[in-house]
Amino acid sequence: MFKKTLISLAVASSLGLTGCFESGETGANANPDYRIQDTTIDRSIVRPIYDPNPIAAEPKFPINADLILLLGATQSANYDFTGLSTGTSPADAAVNDLSGFSTSGAFTLKFDGELNPATVMANATVFVLPLNVGPAVASAPEALPNTNPSSIVASNPFGQGLGLEQPNFRADVVSVDGGVNNAVRVVPLEPLTEGQKYLVVVTDDVQGANGKPIERSVQDVALADGVLGNPALGNVKTILQTADQLANGFLAQMQTGSESALAYTFTTNSDTDVLRAMMAPVAFGPALGQKVGFTAALKAVRDNYPTQNFSQLTTTLGELQVLAAGLQGGSVDPSSLTAQQLNAIAALGASQQVANPTAIGNAIGQEVGDTLHLPVPRPSFFFPKSEAANLATIQGLDASNSIAQAATQVQVHQGAITLPYFQSLPGETGAGIVTGIWGGSTSLEADLNESLRPGDPIFSFLRDIDGTLNVNGYFPFPQKNADITVPVVIFNPSTDSRPQTCVDATKPNGVTIFQHGITVDRSVAMLPAILLAQSSCQAVVAIDQPLHGLAGAAPGTVPGLTELDETTLTAAVNQLLQAPGVAGSPLEAQLNALINADYIGERHFGYTANESLQPVPADLADISSGSLFINPLNMMNSRDNLRQGVVDLLNVAASIQTMDIDGNPGTQGDLAGVPVNFIGHSLGGISGTVFASLANDATLNITLNGTYAQAGLPLSNFTFPTLNSVVLHNTSGQVTRLIENSPAFSGQVLGGLANAGVTQGASDFESFFYVFQSISDAGDPVNFAKGLGASTTNLLVTEVVGDTTVPNEANVNPLSPAFSAPLTGTEPLMALLDLGAGGTMLSDGSEGLGIIDTDTPTGGAMPVASFFDGTNPCSDANHGTFVAPIAPASACPGGASDTSIAFSAMITQTAQALSGQPVPGSSVPAIGASLGSSTTIESALDQDEQQAP
Repeated sequence: MFKKTLISLAVASSLGLTGCFESGETGANANPDYRIQDTTIDRSIVRPIYDPNPIAAEPKFPINADLILLLGATQSANYDFTGLSTGTSPADAAVNDLSGFSTSGAFTLKFDGELNPATVMANATVFVLPLNVGPAVASAPEALPNTNPSSIVASNPFGQGLGLEQPNFRADVVSVDGGVNNAVRVVPLEPLTEGQKYLVVVTDDVQGANGKPIERSVQDVALADGVLGNPALGNVKTILQTADQLANGFLAQMQTGSESALAYTFTTNSDTDVLRAMMAPVAFGPALGQKVGFTAALKAVRDNYPTQNFSQLTTTLGELQVLAAGLQGGSVDPSSLTAQQLNAIAALGASQQVANPTAIGNAIGQEVGDTLHLPVPRPSFFFPKSEAANLATIQGLDASNSIAQAATQVQVHQGAITLPYFQSLPGETGAGIVTGIWGGSTSLEADLNESLRPGDPIFSFLRDIDGTLNVNGYFPFPQKNADITVPVVIFNPSTDSRPQTCVDATKPNGVTIFQHGITVDRSVAMLPAILLAQSSCQAVVAIDQPLHGLAGAAPGTVPGLTELDETTLTAAVNQLLQAPGVAGSPLEAQLNALINADYIGERHFGYTANESLQPVPADLADISSGSLFINPLNMMNSRDNLRQGVVDLLNVAASIQTMDIDGNPGTQGDLAGVPVNFIGHSLGGISGTVFASLANDATLNITLNGTYAQAGLPLSNFTFPTLNSVVLHNTSGQVTRLIENSPAFSGQVLGGLANAGVTQGASDFESFFYVFQSISDAGDPVNFAKGLGASTTNLLVTEVVGDTTVPNEANVNPLSPAFSAPLTGTEPLMALLDLGAGGTMLSDGSEGLGIIDTDTPTGGAMPVASFFDGTNPCSDANHGTFVAPIAPASACPGGASDTSIAFSAMITQTAQALSGQPVPGSSVPAIGASLGSSTTIESALDQDEQQAP
């Protein structure tokens, strides 16, 4: 339940929301609580802890109640349907950024006594019902979010015949805050529909431990059914009554014989649209146009009614539009209107003439690829090639080692690429690294205004109460803050000692983008990339994740690569600028952009985390790569680091076709025209699942390539690739609960929360993680996995059974004392991919994903999931095996793990997958010796307890 100790709505303060509910009478807010004096209330009856009075001293809402998103409408003229909180905790800051609630997070409903768990059943006594909601603005359905429950279609509230997707969820009884069986935890087993309003209902067929049916909370009954002590709470009363009436109407229709004991609505976010819009902004142009048109009309009203809040402004706008129509039709006498009304109507008319659909559409078209991000070929440069056999790590191998032998046929191209950066640069102190979050594009707003009415802004996008232009599903257009030139490395099949697997004398058989895991760097691509380049003629391209990079004494996790130095790069690029034919060519502008970026260097910016997770400048040897990537003190910062990584991959994919690695500036595009693949390991699989889902989304891909075609030269010469094969090693979805359930990472995050008084088993803790997941949804694989499974046949997903970094699952075996998290871990991600691919149950391996494990070891065509034995992480397989067959490990004999056999098995399977061939099983000795078997895949998404749909 909502509790102000974690997420304060400021309603406990007389300076908070009390002013917005004033009735205009003196003393109206002197006693905002409805005082309960009925001493006959039966306290033996268990009730939900639910005080929906937003101006009570201690309001208590479910953490995902729509009311949290609606409170800001009366606070000022600024309102964008995001949450309202004036507390200072990380969760409070996150609430202010919420445009809706999580599609995958579990939410907890607390009660004031012990429940009988046997009476709590999903779709019997606990319901989550999708609602049919009409547009807030009928003439412009994309102009405003449909958050207000007043938009529920009264004639068909549950959308009968409309095909609304019924949620798959579980209702668990848990113990929180020292109580026993005193909360119902609603646990999605698949992501809920994005941008969908739901009605949560708990019926009085739920019983307390004493056998008595539960009842509505006293405060709920008093506010919804009683006489208001404060007339300004009328809208809240209506919202409560609507929810209760809908719930009881549904229960009557279903003939349950029960009544609602708790009913409220919540709306899921659609924040994944941010990345979709950054992939193909043209697809979101019509919705953007409606927002411009509506806010232009709203500004015309606001200019004439400057004291009105947002709620009043929208009401006035509607009234003025009716009056304007009456004036035009002759049914309204102008003399009956005030000068203020006439001026506002005139302003509305002028606004509509300027901000008409054609003009708006033309203005938006000019912004595509400018203030509206478009993945396009970015400036890149590569130093002269070197031999992989000369890398420090390879030099340390015995000549008989298979990697050393493969390296003799592989060349290394180190260089730089310029990428658009939507996060904040460090600034003078480095603070921007941890405080920065994506903001809405004010440049887009300014440019559109200038196009529509130069020198005189005609509209202003909806903003938060504090004036912030947020980035979310409603407004999915972030502001670019910088251009950064960062390292890139390519491991390419040698053109001097050509591998036999190559079918062309110079081009590779394919290009594979590799993305590494957390707290390492691009150097971990080295060993798998060398083998893949030699054995399957793949050119492997690797960049660093945001806030990662070569670091340490070597530097780099796997020594041998060279850190990017601005002076060295600038000198090399300036030399190339003097080459014949470069001056005056498009290449000249690209090279100048590369060395004139806002930042040039490793992506950690020369900062590392101190004990308080704050950035401090450090020498390269003292930097810990990625130490600032996860930021529990700023949820939005963590989310946007992940989103930035996805956008980086989109731009790298677009840029492959222009990369020049042969040293001849006259032959750009040395890697163009071959299939493009992707490998993601750990965190690289998290961002990579999202990237691959976007790249292979047919609608987005076609739209983006249509934009290329219409843009003219040079962009019309290029094609954004569809990924041929996708390989995901040891990865997961539902990032927040992954952190809670990872033995490797949970301690630091949970310890920090415990120091703040928020501990596992507390309702505050559950609220924190629910808000964190609501924020993280925007870039979480759990919301993209089905799409990837549906679009991509050549898909290999692997798991090390017993992985202690990314858990296999957290449904059956959550990391104690965590509650069950059925969408966290590798296996639920596999199950969602399987559902997308047409499967019904992951473990059967017959539809969707096939299974390769000790029980079904033969291998087969993709899509496929492969399981490796991690019983002994020192010698079998572990989380890092794919990138480091031999790695330091203090718990292992000799201080190192040696999982070389499993490494060979993983490389063999990966190489076949990248070539689009069936993935081998035990017929390959190394694979046969390395396969494992999971005892929990039957329980993925509780599929063993449900009938196949």
